[in-house]
Amino acid sequence: MAHGHSKADLRNWHLHRVALEKLQHHPELLASVLSLLETWLRDENLHHTRTWLVEWQEMLTAWPFAKVRARVLDAEGGQVLRQCSPLGPVLTPQERWRALEEAGKVTLPEQAPASA
Repeated sequence: MAHGHSKADLRNWHLHRVALEKLQHHPELLASVLSLLETWLRDENLHHTRTWLVEWQEMLTAWPFAKVRARVLDAEGGQVLRQCSPLGPVLTPQERWRALEEAGKVTLPEQAPASA
């Protein structure tokens, strides 16, 4: 994240960590996430994000939760997914504000070395 937006990236990363944790404990929220995703996929104005929206759709409908979490929370590789994320409906406004307040106290985990 050497582009100068590290504070914003950290907040976004933490929001996703909190949202994914809630989604894991409340899988009934997935329906609203998939509904938003479907709306976005039909929106011609979002054609430039289609690749990542399709990836979100595949992840949320076919991948094990641990794999989704690892992909989205990967500090570098998950950044583009976090920037076009359909997880907004998961958190209430109060939960979102609480997570943003907490974000100032968290740090990104160390990147694991790439496997050979």
